[in-house]
Amino acid sequence: MQQTKFYYSINGEISAGEQAESLPQDRGLNYGHGLFESMALHSAQVPLLQQHLQRLYQDAPKLGISLEAGSVEACLEPFIVALLNGGLETAVIKIMVTAGTGGRGYQSPVPVKPRIICLCVPMPEDIKTQQSEGVRLWHCDYRLPINPALAGIKHLNRLDQVLARNEWQSSEFADGLMFTADNHLIEAVSANIFINTVTGWATPSLDDAGVNGVMRKLLLEQIFAELEIPVESRTISDEELNDCTEIFICNSIRGLLPVLAVRGSSHEFNLNLAIGAETKMLQSCLRDNYVGF
Repeated sequence: MQQTKFYYSINGEISAGEQAESLPQDRGLNYGHGLFESMALHSAQVPLLQQHLQRLYQDAPKLGISLEAGSVEACLEPFIVALLNGGLETAVIKIMVTAGTGGRGYQSPVPVKPRIICLCVPMPEDIKTQQSEGVRLWHCDYRLPINPALAGIKHLNRLDQVLARNEWQSSEFADGLMFTADNHLIEAVSANIFINTVTGWATPSLDDAGVNGVMRKLLLEQIFAELEIPVESRTISDEELNDCTEIFICNSIRGLLPVLAVRGSSHEFNLNLAIGAETKMLQSCLRDNYVGF
């Protein structure tokens, strides 16, 4: 059966085609006024669905977007059914919730009428290889701004990540590390990060910048605890990377990816690692609990 490569739905209306129709007055398009989730569809299941929905409903009000209970599910569920009926059982589903249309300039309309957009694209083909063989990271020169009001939220304004990602062109690097102006490690461009040093496992605090990823939260609250491996969220300086014995990055699409090396344009930073035993344990525990990872 021939499958359409790109599916989308807007406010529950499902369509299929190469691109969605233009939405020139949408506040998400004009101002980045909205937020999104990227979810893995594995074997006809969305294993982290409830975690993604919880974050959407929790963070939307912080951007002045009021979501009625069940409104996202009402759009998402028929969309997933349409994908399954079309023969797609493994893919990436992206939900965007924008502040809808209208408002005078930057001022939001009263009331805000959210627009819920669902997209589907193929699952990356290199995930299993990256999980088993590890990845190399770029050491980004671009610095993340400090903004506690937006810290943790996966909002639509991703220019920081766009600028950082365009620093490297080589396929050798799967992602890049991002820091603040004070050289505090925050995250990867498209993932969160965990490091293991002589003091144990840690992940950067996200009080001032960064995205509080669904996979990061799951690892902190469940997977590390199941294995009785201590972990903390704290400030991490770039110098601590030199003392790491294990590093992995993680997100809700690729799961846990062991880090083998970190490079940068200055060539002053040069870190080489092996895939650690505890990283493998964490990967195995995640797979045991959630299909597809």
